[in-house]
Amino acid sequence: MKEALDRYFGITKLGSSIRVELLAGLSTFLSLSYIFIVNPAILAEAGIDKSFALFATIVASALATLAMGLWARLPFVLAPGLEMNAYVAFVAVQGLGLTWQQGLGMVFWSGVIFMVLTVLKVRENIIRAIPEAMKSTLSLSVGVFLMLIATSLSGILRFEGLHVRGLGDFTSPKAIAFYISLSLVLILGRLKVRAAVLLSIIATAAYCNGVGIIDTTKPAELSSSMFSGIGALDLGVIFEPVALSGILILFLVDFYGSIAKFIGLTLNTSITKLSNGEVPRTKEALAIDGSATVLGSCLGTSSITTFVESGVGIAAGGRTGLVAVTCGALMVLCFAIVPYLAFIPVVATTGALIYVGWKLVPERKVLREYDWLEKLAAGLMPLLVVATFSLEKAMLAGFLIYILRDLLVRRQKPDPYLVASTLILAVGIGLQAAA
Repeated sequence: MKEALDRYFGITKLGSSIRVELLAGLSTFLSLSYIFIVNPAILAEAGIDKSFALFATIVASALATLAMGLWARLPFVLAPGLEMNAYVAFVAVQGLGLTWQQGLGMVFWSGVIFMVLTVLKVRENIIRAIPEAMKSTLSLSVGVFLMLIATSLSGILRFEGLHVRGLGDFTSPKAIAFYISLSLVLILGRLKVRAAVLLSIIATAAYCNGVGIIDTTKPAELSSSMFSGIGALDLGVIFEPVALSGILILFLVDFYGSIAKFIGLTLNTSITKLSNGEVPRTKEALAIDGSATVLGSCLGTSSITTFVESGVGIAAGGRTGLVAVTCGALMVLCFAIVPYLAFIPVVATTGALIYVGWKLVPERKVLREYDWLEKLAAGLMPLLVVATFSLEKAMLAGFLIYILRDLLVRRQKPDPYLVASTLILAVGIGLQAAA
């Protein structure tokens, strides 16, 4: 059995061992298990039933992670991305007035685009079209978006619709819950506690229950309602002009985010050193990522994406798909936590949102290497996220800056794939405004 596992996953070849792979899988699971609490809580803000959101989260995440391990044989794990579920709940539903069924429909079509472009083998051209600095700036903008969500949920910032209207209450019980959550996750993270995010959520939830902060939405439960989200998505949303830019945003964030994680998490490891510096079986990994998003939307959850917490297992020495298989098997056990989710209000997750958002911010040394136009984009895009609560407008501004740089500074034709993405995004935003 050991020899068969070693042969199939190439464990010894990559300088690892079965014991290291199993422990790396456990470490990764502990670091991301918070998503099974956070995702249903965030989607509940869109009116999605927590029971079927949890069912969809567990099933889609487990199947996708197992597929990543068994087929792509890579140590990446997948689950609903916080940047995407927040977009569906707070922008698509609360901001644009779409139904949650239409929100899931947006997720479905973004996954279809992902899969089509992967099958057509144009992914290399799309990836090449986005400048490296733009990828980092997009990551920064998504991080700011998550932090903005956290300040909204805690009441520290006051929102009217999609716009910040001023400061909120800094001394309310919800604000104090935010301080507790953020402090704990930072301290535990600094101490390198594997389950830092999960422990911070549990501790903050205890405070919330003690002071009477109660989640008024229906709690998740093991019942037939767990299956009520299957097939509930509205595929007709693709004919809604207001939704087009959102579909593109969900696709771009998932697609480019996954590519960035594949490259960044495996850089300078034996995974890429034995493959001439490239991530092996990227096509299979991307196919799994895109199809998982389609599956998740059909079950009742937002976009499934490769999780940055995969880096925990890789840092622990994990190098093969056995890490993902171990983590996927542990995900199934999360059905056991269902009865306890009623005690965890959404404000208890605000520290996790800040923590994950901060991890998406590029390192200072990366930002220092930008030229002045790249720095302009890096400054303008996050500001637009704060001013408009809109990732798509920030991305459009960034794309336009890079196109103008090519035309006016470098005196060269901009990449046609970048131009096409910009035009599609501009049309989507225009239709959204007109609607």
